[in-house]
Amino acid sequence: MINQLKELVSKKSVSGNERVVASYIKEQILPYADKVYEDALGNLIAVRRGEGPKVMVMAHMDEIGLVATFADDKGFIRVSAVGGVHPQKTAGRPVIFENGVMGVFVAGKEQKMSDCYIDIGAKDQRDALSRIEIGMTASFVTETFETGEKIVSGALDNRIGCFCLIEALKRLKNCSCEFYAVFTVQEEVGLRGAKVSGFEIAPEVALAVDVTLSGDHPEGADTSASLGKGCAIKMRDRSAICSREVVEDLENLAARKGIPIQRDVLSSGGTDIGSVQLLGKGVQVGGLSIPIRYCHSAIEMADRKDVEATIALLLAYLEK
Repeated sequence: MINQLKELVSKKSVSGNERVVASYIKEQILPYADKVYEDALGNLIAVRRGEGPKVMVMAHMDEIGLVATFADDKGFIRVSAVGGVHPQKTAGRPVIFENGVMGVFVAGKEQKMSDCYIDIGAKDQRDALSRIEIGMTASFVTETFETGEKIVSGALDNRIGCFCLIEALKRLKNCSCEFYAVFTVQEEVGLRGAKVSGFEIAPEVALAVDVTLSGDHPEGADTSASLGKGCAIKMRDRSAICSREVVEDLENLAARKGIPIQRDVLSSGGTDIGSVQLLGKGVQVGGLSIPIRYCHSAIEMADRKDVEATIALLLAYLEK
C-alpha cells in the first residue's frame, strides 16, 4: 500500500493540471478494464461491462495548491490559492512548480492569501520570470511514511481515494453491474469533472470515494469520524444528502461481511456526488469516506485499516 501511495503522491496534480497522475493511473488500470478513455475535461474513465444497473464510482485526482499570479520587483512570486489552501496550515513549507523550480511558501504577517508569496531565491523580477511562468501551479513538497498503522503524506486528499478505486478494479472478480470507475479532475475547485462525466455516463447510482474530516485529535472537526474505526459511510455534507437506499445497502452489506464502518456527517465541504445527484432525472448517490487528520494542510494522516475496509465494502457493493 505505502509504495503505491508514494508513487501516486509523487505525481503532482494541482487542479487543472492532472495529466501526470492520470497517465500513471491509466497504466495501472489498463489490464483490468474493458475500456479506458479520457473525456474532454480530462477525467479518466475505466469501464467494466456487466449485467445490472449502471454504477459510477468517483475518486478525484486533483490536489490543492498555488498558482503564480505575478512576480514583484524583488523577485518574490505572488500567488493565489487553488482550492482550499489555508496559509496558517501551510506556511514555511517547501513547494515545487510544475517545471521543477522549488521555493518556500511564505504566509506574511496577516496570513492572508493576498500577503502570501513564494521565495525561489530570485534576485529580481526578471530573474524570477526567467525561471517560472505566470500561471504555473505549485504543489507542496512532502514525505510519505508509516508510523504504526497510520499513513502520513501530503495529498492524501484524494490520492488515497484513487488508490482504493485502483485496488477495486484490480480485485473485482464478479461484477454484477455496469461499472464506471471515474478518476475525476477539478474537484477541489467546484466538483467540475464529476459533472461532465456524470452527464455523459448517466448512472443509476453514483458513489464518491474520498476523504472526510476526523474529530479524534485536539484540533479535530466537530464530527464523530475517527481514524481506525473503519470505512465512513457518508450520510450528508454541504454538497449532497445521500440516498437512504444506498446508505442502508452499504450498512447492511458491511454487517453481513463483517466490515468495520462508521458514519460520515459533515457540516462543511463536499464531494463529487454533489454535482452528479441532480443530473437528468436525478441519481441515487452515496459515499465511502476515509477519515484523515489535518485535511488541506501540507501533511495529512490516515489509517491503513480504514483504507482496507473501504476497498472491501466497495468490492462487496459492486459484486452485489
